[in-house]
Amino acid sequence: MEFTTQNPHFRETILGHLERQEFMKHIGCVLTLIEPGHVEAEIELRTEHQQQLGLVHGGVTATIADVAAGFAGFTLVAPHEHTVTAEFKCSYFRKGRGKRLRAVGRVVKPGTNMHFCEADVFCIQDDGTEVLIARATTTMAVIAP
Repeated sequence: MEFTTQNPHFRETILGHLERQEFMKHIGCVLTLIEPGHVEAEIELRTEHQQQLGLVHGGVTATIADVAAGFAGFTLVAPHEHTVTAEFKCSYFRKGRGKRLRAVGRVVKPGTNMHFCEADVFCIQDDGTEVLIARATTTMAVIAP
């Protein structure tokens, strides 16, 4: 699907918003691709991302999915608008264990007041292979603060 952006500076705007999100800095989340309706995010995994069994904590998986899906929706809003998560569901398919998480967020259906988005979360194994570990579906509300 091809999308039309309303903000010609959407990439710079998104990077500015991410820079002001202290929690994203804390967990080491970076955006690696920002295109209309499509955003990819990565986290280099460290011990603080693990739960008690040494697996990636489900909250970390959900967070990177929310960021990728949310910013995918944000690529389509006007300069004076924002997106916030109105609904979020994450399905976990496999345990997360490896060196990096990568989330691929995309707009499924844009709207005037809501964007419907998804994000797939992959865990990159030590040998470089990617394993799909989760998928999130989201509703992003379009707001003008």
